[in-house]
Amino acid sequence: MGASDNTMSGTDWIGESRQALCIQMARQLETKQREALERGDSEAAEQYEAWGLKFLFETENFYTGQPKRIVSDAEAARLRAAEDEKKQAQADAEHLAALKKKLGITPRTNGSAYRPYSGGLPTLGKDR
Repeated sequence: MGASDNTMSGTDWIGESRQALCIQMARQLETKQREALERGDSEAAEQYEAWGLKFLFETENFYTGQPKRIVSDAEAARLRAAEDEKKQAQADAEHLAALKKKLGITPRTNGSAYRPYSGGLPTLGKDR
């Protein structure tokens, strides 16, 4: 799974394998936290608890705190590709706007006000 997966993107879905990984890692870190507490290492225990919570937060919607909708891995890949495409289109539009501003190209307020000459070559009259 790439770094652009659901992390902090506010999506309401999570892939099956990613959800399973997050739950598994949270459980492993909880075990390590208990072991650290038994050893008397409270600093390590706090660190393991924080890491475990980060994995659990990954399975919840960032804004609402509700569990994310679990989708198949194929659906997750499709949704991720759609999100990436949308982000790329937005970045391209921002880049184009910046280029137009840099080049001094401003959009017309009334696009129909200017109509280029659409006829053939202008005639000079019959006599010439």
